[in-house]
Amino acid sequence: MNIVETHMLSKRYGAKAAVTAFNMQVHSGDIYGFVGRNGAGKSTVMKMLSGLATPTSGEIKLFNKSIRHASGEQKLGILIENPGLYPSMSAYDNLMLKCLCAGTVNPKKTTNQLLDFVGLANVDKKQSKHFSMGMKQRLGLALALVGDPQLLLLDEPLNGLDPEGVREIRQLIIKLNEEHGLTVIISSHVLEQLGKMANRYGIIRDGQMVCEITAEEVTAQCSEYLHLETNDANKALVIMQEKFPNLKCIAMPQNAIRIQGFANAALIGEAMSHAGIAVSALYTHNRDIEDFFVEKMGGN
Repeated sequence: MNIVETHMLSKRYGAKAAVTAFNMQVHSGDIYGFVGRNGAGKSTVMKMLSGLATPTSGEIKLFNKSIRHASGEQKLGILIENPGLYPSMSAYDNLMLKCLCAGTVNPKKTTNQLLDFVGLANVDKKQSKHFSMGMKQRLGLALALVGDPQLLLLDEPLNGLDPEGVREIRQLIIKLNEEHGLTVIISSHVLEQLGKMANRYGIIRDGQMVCEITAEEVTAQCSEYLHLETNDANKALVIMQEKFPNLKCIAMPQNAIRIQGFANAALIGEAMSHAGIAVSALYTHNRDIEDFFVEKMGGN
């Protein structure tokens, strides 16, 4: 089941198109990493999904219902950019106020449970303006969880955090997904941390979806392989299939072949030589996840 679907979603600010013909699918139970360069349109999409911005055109479906026809039953938890905290109030008072405004049945119990969950149960009456960035983000996450949401929208929740704070937020997100069944969309520039959480990714460039891809597919794209260039790729492929049937060989542009598996470069080079095929390049190719995403986002 798709928790989120967008169809030809667009948003314009005057003459500027921030998002154009944007299609997205988020499955139930996903931790969906939403990736793009600054200005690519990530925050605009997140604001449209959360109802903070109105699309110029296109459709958004949450829980298989159009946003235009949705009601309060759409259970969203939202943390867009910085958490909206009352700086002179404690964590308890901030959460209690949110619970009361949301009509929570047992606000005191819910407040204490959420503070305990995010690790802020022992900060007493300390004003939130004196919190570290990590504490503020944890409190923001607790506020987003008021109302028992089924979908969590997190826009750059790791920004400005030290390594310990990043780890704390990451662990909380994984726990919410695995133990409480929340679907999470998280936009972030911290690709290393996304790689430790996300099972699916959406990559946006210039306001358009470049691709949606699973974590397994990203791993396959970034795995080590042997790169072979010859003067006759078709003949080389035939030789590879005959001599090395256990290897996966993929034809690439410009007479190149990608060889995946436990390949011995010396034996492959020898096989090409015996077949009279000239080899112009034969080397091991390593590609990390950051390179993959930067390329897809349109970077160098």
